[in-house]
Amino acid sequence: MVLIVKKEIENLPPKCKQIFLLSKEEGLTNIEIAEYLNVSIKSVEAHITKAFGILRSAIGNKIDGILFLLFGKKRNCKFVLNIFFLVKS
Repeated sequence: MVLIVKKEIENLPPKCKQIFLLSKEEGLTNIEIAEYLNVSIKSVEAHITKAFGILRSAIGNKIDGILFLLFGKKRNCKFVLNIFFLVKS
């Protein structure tokens, strides 16, 4: 089942996949993702909602438990943004 979820995540549209992974894998907040990608918070929310919709359609309602197994507890990765802004300057 985990392999199926990973495959479905890989098949997400590119921007949707990027935002979903920044949220779930890197543990960034929607605000942090919006700042990092220079998009609106609403855009981030829409992409995450779209990703969950696609994954639920493919896998079913057990997706939340499966994602927890894949990514575990959210990690605090604010340092990623700090490094990004230091390099960007």
